[in-house]
Amino acid sequence: MNLYDLHPKPETLKGYEQRFDVPELAWVELISRNHKLTISKRFNPDLFRDLEPGLMKEPAYAFTYARNFLKGRWTKAEPVIMKSPEWAVRYAEQVIKGRWPEAEPFILKNSAQACNYAIDVLKQRWPKAERIIAKSQYWRREYEDWFKVKL
Repeated sequence: MNLYDLHPKPETLKGYEQRFDVPELAWVELISRNHKLTISKRFNPDLFRDLEPGLMKEPAYAFTYARNFLKGRWTKAEPVIMKSPEWAVRYAEQVIKGRWPEAEPFILKNSAQACNYAIDVLKQRWPKAERIIAKSQYWRREYEDWFKVKL
């Protein structure tokens, strides 16, 4: 719930100008504005620009905003997205639609996401990740089954 919406003069409240720096408030506002635009059938990305600083602080919100609203890469938020192996893989697969070399050092820190990246994004073996993937019995088996190899 956005408490600023309940006040008759929210602009007089402390923190009003910075409210969208909080990722959760920026996300709620994005959904609210999008709902209003959906009803009017008009999409204008400029209406969301003030929310971007808050959205880009949280990898999940940044990814979803890029995929669903910008319909493409959001380079300003990529440094945040890439630090989360899970969201980096999703971003590479669903937004970039291919390899994302800058995020690979972060993806390599997680055996599950390294395996997912090889399967879903690279669509081929990823020798650089095989040592990391092999540390997890489950993900090693997934990788081996998918690529018909033995690690």
